[in-house]
Amino acid sequence: MQSDHPLSAEEAKYYFTRVKDTHEEEGRKFITLFARLSVDCNAETKTAWVELEEVNWSGAPEKMKKMPDAMRRFTVSKPVFEELVLLSKKRHQELYFLTPIYRNREVRRLIK
Repeated sequence: MQSDHPLSAEEAKYYFTRVKDTHEEEGRKFITLFARLSVDCNAETKTAWVELEEVNWSGAPEKMKKMPDAMRRFTVSKPVFEELVLLSKKRHQELYFLTPIYRNREVRRLIK
């Protein structure tokens, strides 16, 4: 999903966030994937792209199953951010596994 909001370069901070969580519903196991590209500028956050997908555990690739349940937030440069936006338009599924070149990284394990 793409946003049509213009992105300002003034004091902007560019973020790529991805989350993987595993959960059960009615005895069936699922993986929820979330990814977001956002810009913080002048105390306002604008989303350039966001996606949420739920995958049945039995149909998920092994590398997805082995990923730890965690939230990762990367602070990236504007050129890296722009490349991620381009990738989101063509092959957004790759963003769930991608670790970009980053300036800073925050990782939070999800507690069950």
